[in-house]
Order: sequence, then C-alpha cells, then structure tokens
Amino acid sequence: MRTSSTANEPPRATCCPIPAPRMMILPTSDDIRATLRDHLTQLIDRAAFDPELAEAVASAVVTYLDEQGLAPPLPDDYLHLLIYRALRSLNQNEAARAWAAEHLHTHGDLPVFDPDLWPGPVPLLVWQLFASRLVRPAHTVTAEGSILWTLDFRRLRQEEAGWMEITLLPGLRALLEQLAPAWDETSGVGLLGLRGLYAVGFAPTPRRRRRPRRPTAYVPLDAAAIRSFCLRVLDQLQAARNWQQTPDVLYLDFPQR
Repeated sequence: MRTSSTANEPPRATCCPIPAPRMMILPTSDDIRATLRDHLTQLIDRAAFDPELAEAVASAVVTYLDEQGLAPPLPDDYLHLLIYRALRSLNQNEAARAWAAEHLHTHGDLPVFDPDLWPGPVPLLVWQLFASRLVRPAHTVTAEGSILWTLDFRRLRQEEAGWMEITLLPGLRALLEQLAPAWDETSGVGLLGLRGLYAVGFAPTPRRRRRPRRPTAYVPLDAAAIRSFCLRVLDQLQAARNWQQTPDVLYLDFPQR
C-alpha cells in the first residue's frame, strides 16, 4: 500500500494572518493643554465668572504650568491655588477672596501662597510640603507682622527614627532650598520654627513637664544639631541669593538651649 507523500508533512496553518501592530498615538503638547484647559473650565464654571475673566484665568494657569513643565494629572487643590493667584494677578480681589473662602485653607486674612506673602512661583513640590502639613505657616507672629514658617516634625513616625540621620538632613536641605523664595522679598529677614522635635525623639524633656521622659535612645541627632544644620543651610542660601540677613531659627516647643 502506497503512503501519500503528504502524510508526514506538518499541518498547514489555517488561522488568520497576524495583524500588524497598531501604532500608539502619543498626545501632543497641544492635546495636553487642551485637556488641562477643559478641566480648568470645569473648575472655574462652578464660580460663574464672567466669560472673559474665566478665559483669562484659565490662560494664566495654563501658561504658568507650561512654564513650570507640569502636565496633567494634577491635584485639584493645587489648581484651586493657581486659580486664586491668577485672580489676584488680574486684580480681581473680590472674586479671589470668594474663591479662597470656598476652596483654600487660609491662615489669617490671606492664604499662605497669596502673592503678597509669597511673591515668587509656587512649585508643585513646595505646595505638596504644605499640603502634607510637614511645613505649616503662621502669620503675624511678631509685632512687625513677620511670617513664621514652621517645620512640624510631628508628622514623622518614631519607628523611622533610626534612619533619620541618613534621610532627614538631605531632606531638610532640599526643603529649605524650596522655601528660600519666601524670604527673597525681605532679603532674608524672617523666622523658621521647629516644632515637634521632642515628640519624634530629637529633643530632651521640656522643662514644663513634671515627669522626665527619655528621648528615643537610637536617634543620633538632637534639637541643637538640627537647628545648627538649618542655620548652616540658610547661611549658604544667604550667600547664593544675596540676602542681607539670614532667617532666624526658633524652637517652638521648649526653651532654647
């Protein structure tokens, strides 16, 4: 019996041909601006601004974000702040106050990033530091109405204290460099407050406590070392930014020592 010559041949594929891969179309910068403008329009429309004012505000915010190299997605709270600053820059002070009352957390009469208090740009990183409450503002602390910028260490977790010497000082330097524009207007005149050092284990027991409480044993830094480090960084910033003075650094939880 003769065997067919095709008996040992591999079966031929009968499926459909593999389609060519589709090219992913990446959004252009114009697409990103359009997306951002649409979202800003949705936020602004709730305030029922005049159409010309709404367009001017949206354009100002889009231009600022483009200059900062920022693109969506962005937190709405950050966009609310930029809308407020755009209103202030357009001299729409009543609209700005109404917007701040509804959308911003204010400390005193003006939001912390009001152009009169913070004349320079507000980078996203700086805003995130304030939003996390690691840095908190306090207004009119002195008789002259100086602004006190507070570093609140109570947000740090005690179980991370063993890593603080490695992570804290570089982080403090970066944070102070981001805060530096806040003192440009006054040429370095200002205050930096340190709060909550004892709670994280960096400081000895405050004198007002009756029962002594030992700080965390494995923390190699103390309050004086952290204050000295902040002063050194501020001295370097004074030279780099041509300030006439260096901001003073204060303890806010216990007497200076």
